[in-house]
Amino acid sequence: MKICLSLDQDRSATLYDKYDMYGLPRLLVLSSSCEKMTSEGANEFLAGSKEAIRQWLQGKCLFWSREPRQGEHVWKRVFCYQCYTSPLIGKRYVCINRGCEVNVCETCLSKYKHEHPLVEYLTPKQHYSLEQLFRSVPHLLNPNNDEKIETKIMWEDGVKSIGFYFSAHWCQPCCVFTPKLAELYKEAQAISDGFRIVFISSDNDEESFNEYRSTMPWPAVPLNSGTLLNTYFQNTCKSIFNLLIFIK
Repeated sequence: MKICLSLDQDRSATLYDKYDMYGLPRLLVLSSSCEKMTSEGANEFLAGSKEAIRQWLQGKCLFWSREPRQGEHVWKRVFCYQCYTSPLIGKRYVCINRGCEVNVCETCLSKYKHEHPLVEYLTPKQHYSLEQLFRSVPHLLNPNNDEKIETKIMWEDGVKSIGFYFSAHWCQPCCVFTPKLAELYKEAQAISDGFRIVFISSDNDEESFNEYRSTMPWPAVPLNSGTLLNTYFQNTCKSIFNLLIFIK
């Protein structure tokens, strides 16, 4: 027998306000005295299903937190997959492979076993050198073929500034802008090679990515290696269509 309970709209809104509920799906876990144990039940269950239920049966939450120390960044709505701190505090390590949503704190880095290498996330608003920005990028790709290029070409040999070009094949304004930027870039290169551009794609598949980068005269970050750069720079500029200039 299946029992379905529903609430009228006003009462539902009252419960949302009372227990600070937002977004769907949302699983609110209450104690026997109707005290809120957690409104993050859905995320706790996804993080550690059996362990989450075991904690709830003991009147506890799976997620826990601590006060950040001076200089530590607080990653809102992000938890550690190993120790379940939520939000994750301090250095954050992630898997940059598409489809792997893994976040681990610095304390748990050596304990967490993952099939792919984990890299340190770029902390928002923190300044990095070009070498540090490209740490998660194994190599660049020649625009005309699959030749691998060392990332250091972006900051060595007298380079004064580089442009990070965030774009995608499916973005119509991007496709209009790219040929104009390519023409200007070629003119600039004829005068001096102190300015470079690198393409960071938001395409959904390799075919679209390769087709689009072949129209550009500058190298590209491999499709699955631009996640950290995309997220770091998009924190300040939300549009997919961006050219950000980094001056050494």
